[in-house]
Amino acid sequence: MGGGNAQKTAISRERNQAKLRAAQGGASQLGNNAKAMSIKCKICKQAFMCTQNEQDLMNHVEGKHKGKTYEDCFDPIYVAVPTTATVYKGRKVAYEQLGTDAKKGYPKDSGAAEFETKEAAYEHIMASVSYITDADSITYIES
Repeated sequence: MGGGNAQKTAISRERNQAKLRAAQGGASQLGNNAKAMSIKCKICKQAFMCTQNEQDLMNHVEGKHKGKTYEDCFDPIYVAVPTTATVYKGRKVAYEQLGTDAKKGYPKDSGAAEFETKEAAYEHIMASVSYITDADSITYIES
């Protein structure tokens, strides 16, 4: 039967605390935004969002570090395209070679993926294409 007012109050308090915990843990994007700041300048340690384009990063190099090159400030991005068995050094080169731009992105049927190291890009192509077994079969384009 029933249950007294004290029991109802305790149940209500537990429900409200559970709602409060759920709201605090799931509503804030600050943690996700901090994780997305994955590009870091080697010289001044300024962080950039992982979605930052190369032109904005180049503007940082020219504005803050005169006389330095892009490679002095940032690690290059390697773009692996399994359909053509090609690795491009930098997004700009990849976009030019694939006939697209940053707004359109890589062609969906190309299977293009970005990597921080040249070796990881090569491994991706070798894992994706069954007939490629060594790095000599992969084309590397720098500029």
